[in-house]
Formats: sequence, C-alpha cells, structure tokens
Amino acid sequence: MQGGNLNGMKKIFYILTFSLIYSSAFSQLSEAETARKLREEAEKAAALVKDSVGWIVNGSFSVTANSIMLQNWQAGGANVYSGASIFNITPIYNAENYSWVNNLVMAYGLNRQEGATFKMDDRIDFQSNFNYRLNSWLNISSLVSFRTQFDDGFANRFAEERISSFMAPGYLVGGIGATYKRSNRFIAYVSPVTIKNTFVLDSALSAQGAYGVTPNSRNLFEFGTYVNIFYREKLNEKINFQLRLDLFSNLVGEDPKPQNIDVNAELLFFWKLSKYLSFNVALNLIYDDDILIEFERPNGTTGSGPRTQLKSVLGAGFAYTF
Repeated sequence: MQGGNLNGMKKIFYILTFSLIYSSAFSQLSEAETARKLREEAEKAAALVKDSVGWIVNGSFSVTANSIMLQNWQAGGANVYSGASIFNITPIYNAENYSWVNNLVMAYGLNRQEGATFKMDDRIDFQSNFNYRLNSWLNISSLVSFRTQFDDGFANRFAEERISSFMAPGYLVGGIGATYKRSNRFIAYVSPVTIKNTFVLDSALSAQGAYGVTPNSRNLFEFGTYVNIFYREKLNEKINFQLRLDLFSNLVGEDPKPQNIDVNAELLFFWKLSKYLSFNVALNLIYDDDILIEFERPNGTTGSGPRTQLKSVLGAGFAYTF
C-alpha cells in the first residue's frame, strides 16, 4: 500500500514538474513572441517617421499660345498673337516636430495686336512658412512673403508712361503667429504681429508717391495683423485647384484705418486633358487702400481712389506636373 502511494506521489510530482517546465517554456515563448511583435511595430513606426521626414516637392509648369490671323475678313477684326506661362512649385520639408512650407508662383504673358505688344500676366509671388508643432493641428509659425513683377506695366496698350515696374511695387511681409493645420489641404495662419513693407524703387513712380509711399520716398512701413488661408483640393486624377487668401490690417501711422483691409485672393484651376495638355484658369482679386486708380465718374469727370482690381487668365496648352 505504501509502495502504491509512493508511485502515485511520484506520478503527481512528475506531472507538476512537467507542467511547471511547460508553463515556463510557454511563458518564455509568449514573451518572446510579444517582444518580437512589439519590435516589428516599433520598426514599422520608425520607418513611417523616416518616410515622412525630408523634402516633398510638388509643382506644375504650363505654356499656352493663341493666334488669330485675318486677311480680307469681311466681319472685321485684328491679327492677335498671345502667349503665357505659369510656373508653380511647392517644396515642403517635414521633420518630427517642425515643417517648412514654401510656395513660388511665377507667371508672364504677352499679347501682340496691331503692332502693339502689352502684358497679360506678370508676377513673382513667394511665400515661406516655418512651423513648430504643438500638437497634431496647431503650430507656432513664422511667415515671410514677397511679391512683385518682372517687367514694366502700362494702363493700356496706348499709354506711354509706366504705372508699375520691377520692385515698384514690391511687397515684403513678415510675422509670427499660429497655424491651424489638420491636413495639407487646408492651412490657416493668423499673426497679430506682422510687418509689411511696400517698396517703390522706380524714381519716377517714387516721385509721384505711387502705392502709398511719401513722394520721393521708396518705402512704406506698416504694422498690423495678417491672415493667410491656403486651400488645395484634388477633385479627381485630372482636376486640381488651389485657393490662397491674404488679409492685412494696418494699425500704425497718422491715419491707419484698420477697417480698410488689404486683400489679395488668387484661385488657380488646373485640368489635365492628357499627359502633356491642360486647361488652366487663374483668377486674381486685389484691394489695397494705398493704391489709387484713376476712374471716370458718371458725370464725365475723372478722379482717383482705391478700387477693386480683378484679373482672369484662361489658357490651354502644354503642361507638366511633378
């Protein structure tokens, strides 16, 4: 009887010992499997961060051309030749805690009609925004923007005196504020501390006091609040558009008029017809209280004052996106 008890106790001992060894081994295997899975997830996360760090460059380039040639055309008309080009590039640098977003738009277009050549489009527009991330949607930001044109501008094709030129005017804006950004599609920047400088480096225009500068002065300094809104949408694989809106309110000077807000709005519409053919629309609206434009009153007299400026450019031709 005692031998049977001893054999039974041995069996129980062996079972318990085997169970402990198996449990220990299984536990070690489970821990190893968990550690492996955690390591794989960490490697995937690190790879994702690595892929998101660095430069991303998007842009487009388009050239459009049109011509109308008439000979003995009973309905009348004139020979017209026109051409325009737009270059748009957006380099973005992303890092773990900050980003640097840049955008450059350069455009130039000419129209020749009855022996006279005049501009249809002329602009240089650069913007740079540095962001430090506080969380997934809010950044502390600094912004610098610069805007001017390439060539002399005239009121119409018959005018002899220019009304604008390179750096006449030229606009330089810089400030510090906050950026709301949920995605690359919609970005809103607000700065309560912004400096705006208007340059008129052309001697003749400076002497006239054009673009708000004091006569014979080449610079107008303003300080105030600034809002910049950028929205980009990809409707489908072939249609894209982007909207940019700049608002500035001056708070300094003898008569600052903060309620008279400077507005610069631009809409770019891009429709890719084929691999290298596209249809483009560029709409631009500008209002600046310092820019005085001559106009005719209903009674026939003339005057000058701030006016809303509108421009639209439509074209179809060669296009390349990257």
